[in-house]
Amino acid sequence: MSYSFRVASLGLVLFLGSAASAAVASPAIGRPAPSFALTTVDGRAVTLASFLGKTLVINVWGSWCPPCRLETPDLVAEADAQRRNGVAFLGIDTTETAAVVRAYAAAKGIAYPQVATTSRSAFARDYGITNYPTTIVIDPSGIVRAVHADNILPRPQLHAYIVAAARGETAPLASAEQQKLDALLAPGRFAFDGDPATVLANVRAAEQAIEDADAELDDAMIDPARDHDLIATHAEEDALRIRAIAALEPNAQAPADKALLARLQGDRAVAEARFADAVTSYEAALAIDSSDRSALSGLAYALSETGDDAGVVRVDTQIVALFPSYSTEIALARANAAVGDRAATLAAIDAAIPLAAKRSPAALAWAHLYAGRAAVQVHDAARARAEFVAAEAAAESVPRDNPRYTWYLEQSQEALLALGLDSGSRPATAVTIAPWTGPDLPGSVASTYKYRVALSGVPGRAVTLHASGLPKRWIASFCTDRVCAPFMVRTTIPPSGVKLLEFQVIPDVPNGSMHPTVRIDATSSGEKSSTSTTVA
Repeated sequence: MSYSFRVASLGLVLFLGSAASAAVASPAIGRPAPSFALTTVDGRAVTLASFLGKTLVINVWGSWCPPCRLETPDLVAEADAQRRNGVAFLGIDTTETAAVVRAYAAAKGIAYPQVATTSRSAFARDYGITNYPTTIVIDPSGIVRAVHADNILPRPQLHAYIVAAARGETAPLASAEQQKLDALLAPGRFAFDGDPATVLANVRAAEQAIEDADAELDDAMIDPARDHDLIATHAEEDALRIRAIAALEPNAQAPADKALLARLQGDRAVAEARFADAVTSYEAALAIDSSDRSALSGLAYALSETGDDAGVVRVDTQIVALFPSYSTEIALARANAAVGDRAATLAAIDAAIPLAAKRSPAALAWAHLYAGRAAVQVHDAARARAEFVAAEAAAESVPRDNPRYTWYLEQSQEALLALGLDSGSRPATAVTIAPWTGPDLPGSVASTYKYRVALSGVPGRAVTLHASGLPKRWIASFCTDRVCAPFMVRTTIPPSGVKLLEFQVIPDVPNGSMHPTVRIDATSSGEKSSTSTTVA
């Protein structure tokens, strides 16, 4: 069993891993949606009742989640297209702060309201939120018409859900990817009867099929052409797991078979959100084999769900001792951050970074990014800033055709923005620069160096940006609100506290060999913030 983007503290594979199906009851399709009362990041109250009469699309997301980032442009486009049809969109982040939400929404141009709450909130409980992203479509009378876990690409599927909901109907999901998953987990493939040897062979085959389905889900999560029903697939996995457990219970005699049975029972308990039972089962498996990594990872997750943060530290320490890697060290750092142990958090970060550096730029960017988030949790803003800057630098070394280049680069810049927004009730003016990750800017040419400048500060405050450091006859251009200005621009921080500007550097000689450093100063009411980058 593997755990995905909903994981808070496990030391697993780099970034990916199929979401385990903690089957907290999701809203039943065809039944009334649970009521909710939430507050948006800009202070507005939103309730389910306030949306009655409109089709409502709720998207639960996290900025750290690649499928969430993948689907955002489609959600924004569909929200814009459907506004005139009386369709409302609401974004809800259950894992991050309001500052992170505001930074991401500004960076992605999300106009519909956003909420920052927690994974233990009434909303997360009532809506069974265990997978990120999850999109819920509610019809105008308040009836749930679709619950779609994982990214909702391509856009036509989301559109189909909305059109059907407006009629009080439910649109089906039909895809080749889902057919492949259904075949992999088909009950007829596994005969759980016969002699003990046959039963054991089929149980192990079933366990492998579940692992294969999880691996397939891992790949499909970041491929927009492979839409699937994550909730249905997890239900199929659990049904197969239940049959395997029933077949194995009277036949498990050898220690390895008993350990397998206990692990499967732990996985089933997790799938049913019986986390205390899961702890008991995983501990039983570990009593037989204390180095069973699947059981250790499952135990750490189950303990985190029971709120036993100290227990997670204990297990993650054991995982690091047995399986030292940058990802297990970062998991230990995050576990220590959860209990507020600053020294242990930083020690784990210091152990993780050299290991990540040996792997790849993507691994290093990931490690710095999560190290920064752990540092934020222990209130070490200076260390967090250093880690986010290092994450951005590492991301720039990731090949540009690798989606992780965009993910880590944007997340690093957004994290730096959020640091400024989290600095207090009166955030300081801050400016960051990162390579442009979107489509070409209007009128840009191949020889133009393109960047995304992000500015944060007190809403309503005027800020002057000035670019310097370029050779003679080179031009720096700030573009904001559809107007471009060379070298200097005066702008105002919007209500969100975040302003994004397009920034281009135009060299004197196209494709020249010079790589100067451009510096941007942001000045406002006596405050000054600076950022710089090497033009390349």
